[in-house]
Amino acid sequence: SEAHLQNCPFSRSSYCLHDRHASVSCATIRLQGENATDSEGRVEIFRNGVWGTVCDNNWDINDATVVCRQMGFERALSAPGRAAYGPGTGPILMDNVECWGSEAKLQHCNFTTSRDCGHNEDASVSCAIIRLRGEHATDSEGRVEVLQNGVWGTVCDDDWDMNDATVACRQLGYSHALSARGQAAYGQGTGPVLLDNVQCRGSEAKLQYCSSTSQRNSYCGHHEDASVSCATIRLRGEITTHSEGRVEVF
Repeated sequence: SEAHLQNCPFSRSSYCLHDRHASVSCATIRLQGENATDSEGRVEIFRNGVWGTVCDNNWDINDATVVCRQMGFERALSAPGRAAYGPGTGPILMDNVECWGSEAKLQHCNFTTSRDCGHNEDASVSCAIIRLRGEHATDSEGRVEVLQNGVWGTVCDDDWDMNDATVACRQLGYSHALSARGQAAYGQGTGPVLLDNVQCRGSEAKLQYCSSTSQRNSYCGHHEDASVSCATIRLRGEITTHSEGRVEVF
């Protein structure tokens, strides 16, 4: 929390050689705005000593994926425009961004400088803090893993049910869950078991919003890792029911 490095405790070492000099890599991108979190918000970049926003012209999921990976996440869930997290201030530093999706940084993508964009068009992202992994896992089914404090970990299957699985699937962009499996159905994970005794009502936006106990209060092992299978097809349209409607696939 110190404002300057010189405010931190330190000693004047006479035993440190120049081959042990410390270095840093500073973030040139951040997420800000109303209701923003570490994983979602208005995209702002740092250039020439100034923070500014990105215009939503041509803004899509490829651009958002590059932003999310640049910030340490695996992928993007959505790429909202129209100042979804409120309008920013200062200059609009990038416009007409066109990423392939494989770039290491947003600044490596093709873009123009803004001439006709306002802060009502600020671009935003929502990055995935949940993923599916394991043996024979796919984009829509696998062992549930969540990101917490920069560390990926698993979810225990104690109390794991369809409400929990539905929240996990919706968080990943699917409409609902087909099954909620336990007992490490897709193989055992590694690292910490971050959530246990998850109890979702089914309406939560994220699994992390559900009632649960933390790892320190858990006696769960990876042989109890929770999994989901998410629906990749849905029915939509006028007068749609659970059994009839326009077929849409994900």
